[in-house]
Amino acid sequence: MKQVSREWYLKLRGQLEELSFKRSDANHGVFTKIIGRKLFVIAIYVDNFLLFLSNIGHIRTVKEDLKRHFKMKDLKKAS
Repeated sequence: MKQVSREWYLKLRGQLEELSFKRSDANHGVFTKIIGRKLFVIAIYVDNFLLFLSNIGHIRTVKEDLKRHFKMKDLKKAS
C-alpha cells in the first residue's frame, strides 16, 4: 500500500510538469509556475489541492487539464 501513494504522486508530478509547473525544492508538495508576472502556486496535501492565483481563468484551465487525468471534485473556495 505504501507504493500506491508514491505512484499517485509520481503521476501527479508528471502531469504538473507537463503543464510547466516546477516542484519546490523546499517542499515537494508545492508546485509553482510564472504566468506573465504572476506566481501560480499549487499546494498538495494527501489528495487535496489548493490553487493560488489572482486570475480565475488560469485556475479553471489548470483544473480542466487535471480533470482529464484524475477523478476530481471541486470544493470551491477554501475556508
